[in-house]
Amino acid sequence: MNTDMILDCGIISATFILSLFLTLQVRKFLLRRALLDHPNERSSHTVPTPRGGGWALLIVLIPGIILTTLIQDNFTEHLGLLLGVLLLTYISWLDDKKGVSAVKRLSLHILAACLGSMVFTPEQTLFVGALPFWLDRAIMIIGWAWFINLYNFMDGIDGITSVETISLATGTCLLLSATNISDPFVSTLTLLLTGVCLGFLVLNWHPAKIFLGDVGSVPLGFLTGFGLLSIATKGHLIPALILPLYYLADSGITITKRAMRGEKIWQAHRQHFYQQAVVGIKRHDKVVNWIIYANISLIIAALFAIDCLWMGITVAVVSVAILLRKMHKTVP
Repeated sequence: MNTDMILDCGIISATFILSLFLTLQVRKFLLRRALLDHPNERSSHTVPTPRGGGWALLIVLIPGIILTTLIQDNFTEHLGLLLGVLLLTYISWLDDKKGVSAVKRLSLHILAACLGSMVFTPEQTLFVGALPFWLDRAIMIIGWAWFINLYNFMDGIDGITSVETISLATGTCLLLSATNISDPFVSTLTLLLTGVCLGFLVLNWHPAKIFLGDVGSVPLGFLTGFGLLSIATKGHLIPALILPLYYLADSGITITKRAMRGEKIWQAHRQHFYQQAVVGIKRHDKVVNWIIYANISLIIAALFAIDCLWMGITVAVVSVAILLRKMHKTVP
């Protein structure tokens, strides 16, 4: 085991331990303050559960990001990303406590994406110069804001967001390695995300003893989105889209169906494929395990897509189709 691998394992282990310890402390605080997510007709849980566990992750992630930029001497370059995280933390915690209007929430999500986009140089574009710079950046910002929201909407059963974040962080790290892209900041960020989510998952696995809340799922969506965009802007847009393909498909199909029925797509619901599967089999952990298997296939597909684009796309589409079909068949 070389020095780099030892350091990587050390970062994951340290953030895992810190995250687990802080999750226990945050849970006690939320219970004392009675900040609970009470079951309703749109919920997939059955007992009141502390909500706001994302603070345990952020208390590790934000200092970790700052320390990383200081060590790597690129704090100024990543200031927009840090400001975006802080902005999303603020608005999401307000949303957890008393609710925020959809317009205000989306506006600030777009602002955070604008701040985050400042990290990328003018040469780093999604479509490799095929579009005017302003249009390329507009697509990036709107797509990033959309990804933040779908990440939040998909946080509906025990363990799903932690598992998805670990999967995307792992996939991003492997893509960086496979493409010989040198990006020390993104590499370290994937390790931080993996460690904190593993620590949180201990108490968030079914039956969950604590929920992330918006204060957790929204910043995680922002940071994982940044990792994917870092891959995309280095000439690997398709592999970057393959990694979160299950989330994109489940949310996209569900939103489309709801819009066609004239429903308010920004309101909470229980119509995602994974939510319907939980209704059918009554097991959050079993459904999340299916997602893990699919995500492993998507990571492999993304790696295939580097050298053989159509093979990667085919493996990805088939993997997601099988998962969605399996979930749909469980609906009573």
